Amino acid sequence: KVLINKLNLKENLSVKKSLTLSSNYIITETSKNSKGQIETYKSVIQIKLTITANKKVLHKRVFSSEFNYNNKSSKYELSNYQNEIRDNLIIELIEEIILFLNLIWF
Repeated sequence: KVLINKLNLKENLSVKKSLTLSSNYIITETSKNSKGQIETYKSVIQIKLTITANKKVLHKRVFSSEFNYNNKSSKYELSNYQNEIRDNLIIELIEEIILFLNLIWF
């Protein structure tokens, strides 16, 4: 939903193309210290874009972005930071998707 709103897509009834977006957001632990405590994480967003016309796939592309970061001292601080990272990754991917759509649509 965030992606669709930020892409600012408008319906064009004269064009019989369909755009499908699916996304996946994953946070993984990438390292631990000798005590087994998490030291670093990686956040990854992947967006699959498919453009079809008359049930035929015209374009299919996967956009992906990731960010590595250190753990924070509190869960609250970590959660806020992870939300900020997610938002920044989405903005980055939206820019890539807009560029891609401009290249193929016009």
